[in-house]
This record gives sequence, C-alpha cells and structure tokens, in this order.
Amino acid sequence: MDFEETDLGRIEISEAVIRDIAIHSYIEFLKFDPKEAKARKEAKSTVDIDLDEKVDGTKTVKISVNTKIKYGVSIPSYARKMQEKLKNDVESFSGIKVEDVSITIEDVFEEAQKPVVIEEEELEKSEAKPEPEEMKPEATEAEEPEDEEKEKEV
Repeated sequence: MDFEETDLGRIEISEAVIRDIAIHSYIEFLKFDPKEAKARKEAKSTVDIDLDEKVDGTKTVKISVNTKIKYGVSIPSYARKMQEKLKNDVESFSGIKVEDVSITIEDVFEEAQKPVVIEEEELEKSEAKPEPEEMKPEATEAEEPEDEEKEKEV
C-alpha cells in the first residue's frame, strides 16, 4: 500500500505490517509475552483490520477485535482502554490515522483458581499436634484383637 511520496522516493507499509502492529498491541494490552506462539496465534484470530483510502487520498484503518473478558472486570472501562492502546500504537508506529476501533466482547471467563500450597513446616506442625481426647476415634472391634496380640508378644 502506498503511504507517502517523499523527495527520496515512495514509502510503503503493507497491510500485514499494520495488522501485526495491531496484534502486537493487543498482546501487550493483555500482558502476554509477544514471543509466545500461543498468544500470537490467539491474537491473530482475534484482531482484524480494514484499510481504506479516502477520496482526498488520505489513508485510514479500522480495527476490529473479538475478545473475551475476565468475570468481574468493568467491560466499558476495559474496552475503552483497549481501544486507546490499539489506536495509539497503530497511529504512532505507522503514521496512518485510525478511524475506528471496534471491540466485541464475545465471552466471559473465570480465572482458574490456583491450588493452595501448604508449606512443609505447616504440614509438619499440623501432623505433630496431638488430637484432643474427644476427637480421637474409638477403637473398633477389629483393632482390639491386634492390641491383644501385641500384648501377648511382649
């Protein structure tokens, strides 16, 4: 796509580059590692762009994002911040005006709970505590013969 004519020649920015800028910006917004293949793959299926040339010759871009959001997050605030991030990044890196950033929230997810990690010291302390008398289980009939056998051995 022709972008600008200078006295030195023409400057072109491909549609793929604009899309990559938007994808990278989206990944950064989510605080993922841009080098991670899984993050890039998901972002590529989420972010789309449409380049347009106006009658006066100016070029603009429209960005569309179909994404999901964590339950409990303010959707309007989250979407506005994402719009600003994508718009600012694409405009500052490419020089092309971003006309529109449409965010569609397609799903809400709950963050997976992390398992509780018990420190070894805590585990040892809990095992070392004697049970109160009322909490101790009573001996069953099956256990009593064992006790009698132990007494005979001694």
